[in-house]
Amino acid sequence: MVQVTVRNQGNSVGITFPAETRVRMGLEVGQKLTLVELQDGIKLVKHDGLDQQLEVARRILKGQADILKGFADFDKT
Repeated sequence: MVQVTVRNQGNSVGITFPAETRVRMGLEVGQKLTLVELQDGIKLVKHDGLDQQLEVARRILKGQADILKGFADFDKT
């Protein structure tokens, strides 16, 4: 586990990743990360990977819309 420190950066705050973590995770300067708030902390997700995952999920759900609607209708009976 790696600890980081929250630091002032102008009117905001930021964290600095250790070089080893940055290299291992493939993080680049200027890359966007998505911050996900969890009940017990936060999770940072590489933005490009999340976009791809969401697009795949959208395509799957769109392709299965009839089945999902059938489940919803079945639950009402």
